[in-house]
Amino acid sequence: MSKRITGIIFDGSIQNLVMKNLILLSLVSAFALSCKPTYTADNLPKPLPERPKDDAPKNGLTAEESKELESLKTKIKALASSEKCSNSDDWKTVGLGVKACGGPVEYIAYSIKIDEKSFLEKIDMYNQKSIEYNKKYNLMSDCMLVMQPESIVCENDKPVFK
Repeated sequence: MSKRITGIIFDGSIQNLVMKNLILLSLVSAFALSCKPTYTADNLPKPLPERPKDDAPKNGLTAEESKELESLKTKIKALASSEKCSNSDDWKTVGLGVKACGGPVEYIAYSIKIDEKSFLEKIDMYNQKSIEYNKKYNLMSDCMLVMQPESIVCENDKPVFK
């Protein structure tokens, strides 16, 4: 027996197949629409302009922590530039700071005549604090690779990257 619907003839088996497909499509659609997204406004990475301010919440970087990080960076740069550059063979480079997606923020030159072990410990401490800061605030960075300088030359008693 067949039924006539809008000019098309369906027998019972095709009609059952169409109904089964409609039910399956409805169930799949309902399931897909009921899934909760993994990203919400609260857990999305914060863009750079939304970095924490001095009045950050208790779990955020406080003004004191920020000053400590800046103070450490200032000490590192002062120590790195404490020697005059007269022989480029006496100079090395090291990455300072850590971008949120990895790699150093910048490279600085330092003389091997300074207390290298103590200096590199300060660099490591600063880099660890940078990593913690990035993780704490879920920060993003430009992710551009900062290339390590190929060589150092001395110009006007200062190291210059080439």
